[in-house]
Amino acid sequence: MSTYERDALAMDAYSNAVTAAAERVGPAVVRIDIERDMAPRYGRYAPPPGAGLGSGFIFSSYGQILTNAHVVEKARRIFVTLADGRKFPAGLVGSDSEVDVAVLRIGADHLPVAELGRQPLRVGQLVIAVGNPYGLNWTVTAGVVSALGRTLDVPGSKKMVNLIQTDTSINPGNSGGPLLDSAGRVVGITTAMLPMAQGLGFSIPLDTVKTVLARLAQKRQATITGASLGVGGMRVSLDEQVRRALGLEQPAGMEIVEIRPHTPAEQAELKRQDIIIAADGEVVSEPGDLQRLIRRHKTGEKAIITFLRGGKRRQVTVVL
Repeated sequence: MSTYERDALAMDAYSNAVTAAAERVGPAVVRIDIERDMAPRYGRYAPPPGAGLGSGFIFSSYGQILTNAHVVEKARRIFVTLADGRKFPAGLVGSDSEVDVAVLRIGADHLPVAELGRQPLRVGQLVIAVGNPYGLNWTVTAGVVSALGRTLDVPGSKKMVNLIQTDTSINPGNSGGPLLDSAGRVVGITTAMLPMAQGLGFSIPLDTVKTVLARLAQKRQATITGASLGVGGMRVSLDEQVRRALGLEQPAGMEIVEIRPHTPAEQAELKRQDIIIAADGEVVSEPGDLQRLIRRHKTGEKAIITFLRGGKRRQVTVVL
């Protein structure tokens, strides 16, 4: 095989990886438009300096969306446009400005969701960003992981730490969109670029995102009365080999990312990274499924939780 033929094959493999990843996540990527309150200036109200624009992605088929906190900061109204063209008003579930993560929710369900990665990133690894730079909807750019664990001083904001640095092109409007691996799994949220630099982009790693989701879930749970398991989690795709070995038809489960102390989950010795796949024999694919099934119970009643640990199916009975 000639050098030209080898180079052509390598380029084909690269192109196919980027294309497949973009097609896989595309239906779950959203455009976010916001309206901000009029700001008082010299005794009168003047319009804000342009409407806000950003990106995000659906991580729960019940209409929950991840984006950057700065995208929706001080928003009076938030609108989300799906890949199929439908547009919804969105509510802010919660945000953490220190790590620049926010969760939105829209009034829709049975939505396509982005698969979340589980493998650690490596420097030099291919990554792909999908978003809406400058309002150019569903734009795809690709590059590599340039460095991990970066710290970035953002003007007018707090120092951001533990960021993924890439040479993937990230422009205004990309913020909040997914950073993907070559399999189309989300490994981070694109968050910042250096205005005077070229080839430098930064993203929030998935572990940080999981921590924020667990914290927000804990705050919401504190306001909910009735039965509770005491966990926070997120939807993850199930390993294909594990699915085949266990005869599972469902493609996803709920990974536990947080267990609150002195709760039924802790007493039942559930652990972080366990993947709940059923409650009382009914399928659990994401947090909304588990919440719906647990809320059928009264405090003091029992529930049977089926979960995966180390690729093996386990079951535990918890007193709620």
